[in-house]
Amino acid sequence: MSANTNTRNVCIITNGDSFLGFAIAYRMLQAQKKREDNFAVEHKLRVLCRSRHGYGFNLLEEMGADVMEVDYKDEEKLRQALKDVRTVALIPEKSHDSLKEAEHMIKVSHHHKVEFFCMHSMVGVDRIEERQADEHHKYHNFMKLHKIEKMVKEHFHENHCIVRHSRFNQYFYFMAPQIEGENMLALPVKENAKWGCVDINDVTNAIYKLASMEHEGRGKKSSKMKKLYEFTPMHIMTSKEIAREIGVGLGREGLHFKEISEHQMKEYLRRMRDDKRFKERPVHHEQNWREEIEKLERDGPWSFPLGKYLHDHAVEMMMEGWHLANAGKQDICTKDLKEILNAEPRSVKEYFKKNRDNFKEFK
Repeated sequence: MSANTNTRNVCIITNGDSFLGFAIAYRMLQAQKKREDNFAVEHKLRVLCRSRHGYGFNLLEEMGADVMEVDYKDEEKLRQALKDVRTVALIPEKSHDSLKEAEHMIKVSHHHKVEFFCMHSMVGVDRIEERQADEHHKYHNFMKLHKIEKMVKEHFHENHCIVRHSRFNQYFYFMAPQIEGENMLALPVKENAKWGCVDINDVTNAIYKLASMEHEGRGKKSSKMKKLYEFTPMHIMTSKEIAREIGVGLGREGLHFKEISEHQMKEYLRRMRDDKRFKERPVHHEQNWREEIEKLERDGPWSFPLGKYLHDHAVEMMMEGWHLANAGKQDICTKDLKEILNAEPRSVKEYFKKNRDNFKEFK
């Protein structure tokens, strides 16, 4: 191991108190526990968060993570957090000041000569017409993500990667009480709008493979890595088709789709935010599932969404995503996820079939 590796051997994940941040951290810690490869063996993980309370960080700490509370606007605190850091995974905050907070993280990382910077974004951010005033209002948060992407490119040039994400299947746990209770999937999107969703377990496996690939390729002139990845399903479907696939997977072939208003969706999500079933991560004791859970083939505590994730800014971001789908701007399909995994990403039907028992708990 080189001297440089000895002194800079920390990987940071920001926004660990987000769904994606927690799931990525878990996947990396799992790799370290199993000593999967050189990246796992040679790196330590530091997880940044606004608040440690109520997110289950004890699970990550027990696996070896260094969890640190930060104020992303406090540059001195960020400098402390960046001690011995080689790589940063930026998951922008869903907050009023997300642009400024991301800018601080990018600039402090650049000043500290962080060697590689990965930013996580959303599919569709590049399809917004920035010159149109109504689009500024309608897609305010998505436009901020696109601006952060540009800042990352400007500061890290060849030493960066941007990963754009689709919706995660796991967010449908919030819809489970409605699916199981009313045999209905109600969303604020047209039934013929096309969009995609993926399993976060496929995504975190792919992100880990990218991190490992970057680690193995450093110092080499040619890299297999692209600067932009868009993790989408292999096939884009309409809302009605997705509802049908979910129904088949859950053994609910009569599941029907219903378009509702944005206001109705927000009211429903507020109820789910406060629902006691989403207060804590579930604990699985079933021995016959343990192997599947360990292989990330079935959801476990790390991939269960907490009600805390449904704060107002996060819900606004969701609504912007549905606006984009209604405008025909989320019918994006790439082979990126398949190529990184070297396997077909799990289909909607397969995912819900595999996790059918989890959803039945919401009856």
